[in-house]
This record gives sequence, C-alpha cells and structure tokens, in this order.
Amino acid sequence: MASDVHVSQRVSSLDGLRGVAALIVVVQHCALVSPALAAGYYGGDVGGVANQIALYSPLHLLWGGAEAVVVFFVLSGVVLVRAMQSARFTWGSYFPSRLVRLWLPVVGAVALGYLLLAVLPTIFPRLAGAGTSSPWLDRPFGYPFESVAQDLALLGGTSGIVSPLWTLRWEIIFSLLLPVLAFAARLIPAWLFGVACIVLSATGAATHVAALQYLPIFGVGVALALTWQRLDRRGAGIGRGGSAVAWTFGLIAIVLAMTSKWTLRPILDDAIVTPVSQVLIVSGAAALVYAAARCRPLNRLLSIKPIAWLGAVSFSLYLVHEPFVVTYAHLTGSARLTLLFAIPTALLAAWLFWLVLERPVHHLSRRLRDRVATRELADLQARVAATSAPVPAERTLAAESHRPPTRPLSVV
Repeated sequence: MASDVHVSQRVSSLDGLRGVAALIVVVQHCALVSPALAAGYYGGDVGGVANQIALYSPLHLLWGGAEAVVVFFVLSGVVLVRAMQSARFTWGSYFPSRLVRLWLPVVGAVALGYLLLAVLPTIFPRLAGAGTSSPWLDRPFGYPFESVAQDLALLGGTSGIVSPLWTLRWEIIFSLLLPVLAFAARLIPAWLFGVACIVLSATGAATHVAALQYLPIFGVGVALALTWQRLDRRGAGIGRGGSAVAWTFGLIAIVLAMTSKWTLRPILDDAIVTPVSQVLIVSGAAALVYAAARCRPLNRLLSIKPIAWLGAVSFSLYLVHEPFVVTYAHLTGSARLTLLFAIPTALLAAWLFWLVLERPVHHLSRRLRDRVATRELADLQARVAATSAPVPAERTLAAESHRPPTRPLSVV
C-alpha cells in the first residue's frame, strides 16, 4: 500500500508534518500560561483530574512542544541529506545559502520581538504588569539590547526572551557540522549510526549536556535518509491488508513512544524516565517522519490544503508566535483567552512574516545556491577540459540543464 505514494505527495506531507509540529509548539506556549499546566514542567500543584490527563496521558502529544522540536530536528537531518544527493549539490554553495536561509529570518524575528516586548510597553504601560502566576511568565516584560545582541549571535546561546530561538542555535551548528556527520554515517552501517545517535542523545539528556542531547537527533535524521530506500524495499512485500494493520499498530506505538516522558513520570523515578523516554521520543519522531511519507492515510491528511499552508508558513510561525503569546497573557491574565486570541494572531503574523521576509529570503538563498553551484561546476568543467580528460556526463552543465527540477525541502 505504501510503495506507490508519489514523491511530490511525500514532500507535501513532510511539509505538513512540519506545520503541525509548529502549531503544537504555539499551543504549548499558550497552555503554559496556565499556572497548573506549567507546574507539570516547573514543579508544583497541577490541579484536578483534567489537568492530570492533559499532562500525563498520550493526549499530551497535542501540546507537546519539546516532542515537536525533536520532529523538527529529525526532519532537518532527512532534508539536508536529500539535498546532498542532488547532482548539483556542492559544499561551496550549501554553506552560504543555508546560513542565509536560517539567519536572516532570525534577524526579522528578533526585530519583531523587540517591537512587541520593548517598544509596545512604552505605549501601553499595562503590558509591563504581571500576566498570570505561571512560572513560564516569570521573566521581565522587555527585550534589553544585550539580549537582542545575544539572540542575533545565536551560536553562543540565546537569552530565552524569544525562547524558540534556542533551537535555531542547534540548527545552525548542525548545518555547519553536516559534512562531518555525513562522513561519519558512511563509515558504519547507517542503521548502526542511527542507533548510536539515539544512545548519545539519551546520554546527553541524562547528564544534562545540551550538545550531546540535541545534535545526535539530527544524526538520526541523517541515518533515516540513508536507510530510506532499504525501508521502502522491506515494506514493499507487505500486502495491502497487512500494511493497514502494521501502520495502525505502528502509529499507536509512535504516540505512546513520543508521550512516554509524561506517561512514565507518575510511576518511575526521573533518573530512569529521562534516558528511557529520550530513546523512545527520538525513535518515535524518526518513525513519525517516515510514516508521514509512507502511510497513505497520514500522507493524505498532511497533504490537504490547510495543513500544506501551515507547512509553508511553519518556520515563520515558529519564529514569531511567542511575543504575541506573552503579550496576550499580560493583557488578559488568562490562559484560555491567550489561547483564543494568540493563535489566530500568530497565524496572521506568520503569514505576513512569510510574505514579507521569509519567502524573499528563501528565494535569495536558492539564487545564491544556484549561482555558486553553477560557477563551481563550470570551474570543474574547465579544469577537466584543461587536462584533456572527458568530462563526466553527469557533472556537465549541459546535463544539469536538462535535469528535471526537484522541489527543495527546507525544514526548520
């Protein structure tokens, strides 16, 4: 059943998965305005049965922002390896285009955050007051210049005022380390490289070493991309009925794995839950990425127009939403009203941000990549011609000009 999913649908479904993950992060930040729900993260009384179910059951996946970030990281590994497999790929074109693609939208997000968190309170002093007693809001309502500079630099760590920026730090570091990870993944079987990355990530989570916890997750995406065709071949022999049963149980297992940190916490000690759940969450995220492409019902769901649109603006939504959530929390003092107003406002702001900044930056990044790659391929052709050796057909510009265009994947 899964083997005949078209490539273009597969790309659309992965974009859709990214969009759903970004929306989940927004929902989580709105939920954390509630002191009771935030207590599940920061400690304290979580309140009644409804809050306990929301926190400690598989329903947590609906607002599990940390789990959504793991999906982002796995997707990035998959996408960048797929880009490497293009005949026009060169490292000289990859680095500048990738940095432009990631860093310029961050500059725009920091500017928007400064406008909402630093400039707006001078006009509306009420914003500087306390929103709720949630520990998630236990921070000054403002954006000092030193924090702005820190967030723009990214690599040395972020201020936490616009908290989603912390993931961009690891995105950029991974992007710079991609040649190393790609080389390492070819020294041993890709599946073994993926298992090693999962173990390293669990070790990092248990020892509270951020680099060890997060960077290997990208490596899991690298391993998944390198084993993708093998997984397809193994699944091709499963009949339609068997495939439906396998995907049903597989998706249930993915949900249970990705919420294991919360479902296991009431019954096991944190020293056990942290590494075990990290193994399950990262494995579940990798399985979810593959399922988004290969499970036909999930593929179709993630490819419908509203979710496809959400995927298109997902990077913008992820970058710009938090200042609006914080602003509404301070204005309303209510988690429910924040959820009601912040989500549509963030979606509108994300669309405008995508239209004004992210889309032009994406086009700039692609033009930069193509220009540098074309120059490098021309230089290669000239060097080969100078040695009187035949130019490999697959590397000539003529061959490249007749190659059908492929749709690029750009995952936050």
